[in-house]
Amino acid sequence: MKNKSIKFNVPYLGREEARAVSSAIKLIKIVGNGALGQQCESMLKNIFHAKYVLLTTSCTHALELALMAVNIRPNDEVICPSFTFVSTANAAVRHKAVPVFAEIDENTLNIDMEDIKKRITKRTRAIVPVHYAGAACDMGGIMKIAKRKGIAVIEDAAHAIGAKYKNRFLGAIGDIGCFSFHATKNLTCGEGGAFLTSNNKYYKMAEIAREKGTNRSAYLRGKVDKYNWINEGSSYVLSDVLAAVLIEQLKKRDRIIKRRKRIFNYYLNALKNLQDKGRVSLPRINRECEINGHIFYLRLNTEKERNHCINELKKKGIEATFHFVPLHTSPYGRKVLGYKKGDFPVTEKVSETILRLPIYPQLSQNELDFIIGSIGKILS
Repeated sequence: MKNKSIKFNVPYLGREEARAVSSAIKLIKIVGNGALGQQCESMLKNIFHAKYVLLTTSCTHALELALMAVNIRPNDEVICPSFTFVSTANAAVRHKAVPVFAEIDENTLNIDMEDIKKRITKRTRAIVPVHYAGAACDMGGIMKIAKRKGIAVIEDAAHAIGAKYKNRFLGAIGDIGCFSFHATKNLTCGEGGAFLTSNNKYYKMAEIAREKGTNRSAYLRGKVDKYNWINEGSSYVLSDVLAAVLIEQLKKRDRIIKRRKRIFNYYLNALKNLQDKGRVSLPRINRECEINGHIFYLRLNTEKERNHCINELKKKGIEATFHFVPLHTSPYGRKVLGYKKGDFPVTEKVSETILRLPIYPQLSQNELDFIIGSIGKILS
């Protein structure tokens, strides 16, 4: 096969989503918290067996909403990995709380349970485990220690829609789960997120905060004759136009995740010979985890090898990429939070050597074989 043009990510969208948008616009009521938004929330409740779901404009906003719901205050501490997207830590910073970074496990790239224990202080109010690539953190261990210490657990399940831990959906195990429906995720509406909980207190606080700090949701349900400013909040409601797209994506979720998992496993088996030769390290999935095929990554031995592989794949028309720059080594992490390079050696090593490959349902068998063959040639 000659050089191709293989994108890193292509959303799985079709005529159904286009028709849904057109229908939503014809309804005229395109603001948030309307009939389509409520239908979408009901679908998510049924999938996750959760009491409450609130659609949000992003997972970033779902995380901010979650910290409002658990009443995070200035100088409270929130434990999270440094190997994550900035939103995980920024949610704490927005509330003038302190993000406390923890190391990751080199095998799973998820937050290290033993390191969490070392970071807990009297000021710790929340732990935010990030399910990297849709593979579960040690939720059994995290929930056990959080319950013992009276700490809230907010799952950053941005990567994890449809993935499971011991047959339970990720995002529905902790006190609150936060999801992303960004264009790069398995299910998408372009930009969007969801806040999920079965805790009535957290739900009530989040419902008010999502609607600018008002009881507008109660007004829409006919519970009050007018709505008022009740508490602090912001504008986190997802438009019904985007909810219409997400409804169609949820209908396709099994098809999308099944295809992505098939591609993930094909990569895993086809690249095993390179791992046996010591050229790459491949993902390790714990037996209690059921993945969703969100990301396929491999790790090279050095940063130089990783960068060389990305550049050579690009020459062949294949978009592959690195991932998170550790938050503790970022300008904000160093200058404001006081971290320095070397504080989390596993996180830094993973960041320097990780390489993500294209994974989405539309990838053909020929394209997959071309990607795998190209990696083999580059590393031969």
